[in-house]
Amino acid sequence: MPLQLLCQLETAEPETARAALLDDAEDQQNAGLTRLQIWTEEDAPDRLWVLFEANDRARAEAWLERARAHTHGRPAAVSASSAHFLRIT
Repeated sequence: MPLQLLCQLETAEPETARAALLDDAEDQQNAGLTRLQIWTEEDAPDRLWVLFEANDRARAEAWLERARAHTHGRPAAVSASSAHFLRIT
């Protein structure tokens, strides 16, 4: 059963962060990730949640490191993030 990757992004500009995620689709696919959902937290509109299916954890972890380097700060207006690998039981 594949893993799921749940990411939380803190951003002052949710639309900018969302656009950066959508623009990164090719790198996500190359990392074995399939983006399933993007949510905005109801009570915290500066917080985005992104759910991926992860087919290869090592490649997904490498993508996370690259994404953190490229999306924190100006390009996507992300100030903090967390990521959790989950397995359906």
